[in-house]
Amino acid sequence: MPIISVESDWLNQLLGRAYAVEELADSLEQIGCDVDDVLEIDRFRCPKCEQIVEASLGADTTSRCNWCEYEQENAFERVGRSTVIRLDLLAARPDLFDVGGIARALKGYLGLVDGLPEYSATPSGLVVNVDAAVNSEDCQRPFIRCAVIEMPAINDVTLVSLMKLQEALHWGVGRDRKLASIGVYNLDAIQGPITYTTIDPDTERFEPLGRAGEPMTGREVLEKHPKGIGYARLLADHKRYPVLKDAKGTVLSMPPIINSESTKVKHGSTRLFVDVTGISLSAVIKSLDTFVSSLLELGGTAQTVQILGGDVPELVSPDLSPRSMEIELSAAKRWLGLPLDEATLVKSLRRMRLDATPVQGDSNRFSVCFPALRTDFKHMVDVFEDLAIGFGYKNIVPSLASQATTGLGRPEEDASEPVRSVLLGLGYSEIMSLPMTTEDLHFGKFRLPVPEHYARIANPKLKAMTVVRSHLMTGLMEHLRENRRAPLPLQFFELDNVTVLDSAAETGAREERHLSVVIMGKEASYATLRSVVDALLFELQLTGTYTADDHRSFITGRVAALKTDGEVSGVLGELHPEVILGFGLDHPVAIAELKILNVK
Repeated sequence: MPIISVESDWLNQLLGRAYAVEELADSLEQIGCDVDDVLEIDRFRCPKCEQIVEASLGADTTSRCNWCEYEQENAFERVGRSTVIRLDLLAARPDLFDVGGIARALKGYLGLVDGLPEYSATPSGLVVNVDAAVNSEDCQRPFIRCAVIEMPAINDVTLVSLMKLQEALHWGVGRDRKLASIGVYNLDAIQGPITYTTIDPDTERFEPLGRAGEPMTGREVLEKHPKGIGYARLLADHKRYPVLKDAKGTVLSMPPIINSESTKVKHGSTRLFVDVTGISLSAVIKSLDTFVSSLLELGGTAQTVQILGGDVPELVSPDLSPRSMEIELSAAKRWLGLPLDEATLVKSLRRMRLDATPVQGDSNRFSVCFPALRTDFKHMVDVFEDLAIGFGYKNIVPSLASQATTGLGRPEEDASEPVRSVLLGLGYSEIMSLPMTTEDLHFGKFRLPVPEHYARIANPKLKAMTVVRSHLMTGLMEHLRENRRAPLPLQFFELDNVTVLDSAAETGAREERHLSVVIMGKEASYATLRSVVDALLFELQLTGTYTADDHRSFITGRVAALKTDGEVSGVLGELHPEVILGFGLDHPVAIAELKILNVK
């Protein structure tokens, strides 16, 4: 999962206390954050877009900007060094994606404040008109919600925080911008009213972010701009592209791809216009509520925007009013096994920045109020998790289970354990990827033709999950892409089931347990990977036979097929440069895909 870095000094500033970084890290673990590490990082300034860039782990310098994709031979200018807490993002808690949301949660957990945070919004007078063209056969991105934020003057730290939160929400809520995408603009450069409409992809031009003086059409953005290339798939079936324009006709952005250069947020900006557009109303509203609430924790104030002609003829956005649900004290005690009473329940929930009041006439039921940003609350069980955290995991007295049972491992798991032990002993890290993917990622990017018959989802909920995997290489390559800025070499493996068609099987398909091993870096070669596979076969007491193979995913002459005197078989070699570049990587990659056994 993506990782964010939270500056300990800034977090202490928002908390109003000076806590040791170790205490902060421990408190974050207790409220459910996955603390990856605490370390010192260097920061550099991109000479083109002037944004702050963090160096990769283990790197003393950097010469590539991850915001505008600019790269140069010489190192960027160093601008500072700071202590950060690195956190693995938890998709279920987007309210903890940035320092503002984390500070809000820690204020309650550490006893600095308690109860529901109060957020309000005053009218801004800004109007957004929605053109029906955004919900037509030519363009399908119908939903939009907006807000105006008054902020203290934006500086380097705040600007980077905004951009990181934006991208984190794109990942966690927007599903990589497909369901929802966020735009943030300098309101002083905009003249209202604003119109959400469409443009012809080949005629109308604007200057995309990071390309000052280079007007482009919508199609040119998708073909030439790094962000356009990366997200072109989201507009691939659109005949007209969605845009936001102000009263002067200036293009603010072309969602979900890129903002315009003329309306970008700069150092010193104090008035921000925020829009969220998408194809999922729920994701759009969640993204806006979370984004705005975090900015309020950084000292901002919210103002509403009037939206006309959208999915609702007339509405005011955002709506930050608290939500509520009822829970049962008896159910909480049964689920958690804690000695709860009315006072303890209320106190524990207020510690988690919630409010709880007894339902009149029923001492067992409580009405829990929670802020709009807590989009993870779907059932009373979700509240119970916060109740346990507020009670304090450290305060729970362990006790033995009243009944003990013994389970047995599945045969494929028993067979996989020796394989896992060998790979871990060789210094490889195990990953677990999703079992569903797309035709492009599973076949196209590996230079393989899409088969006539394969395990396909008949009615997929998401376009990103249409194929049941038949190999594990896709997950490893996507994992390399997400960690491409980590120190090299990168060495991962995955050990899991894949689905293959089999007319002899009762269902027409069966599962096989596969192992895929990958290494990226200058050490990545057929010889290196062969030594790993040989070591595995030795530990499994198998004898392998390698023969030259012709596989389109690999470099000719650097790929081999493996057969053994057991069930293990497969292919290994050095990936073709087109495959490597197709996944956004720029280092040599060697990979093996091995069948371990048939799953019965």
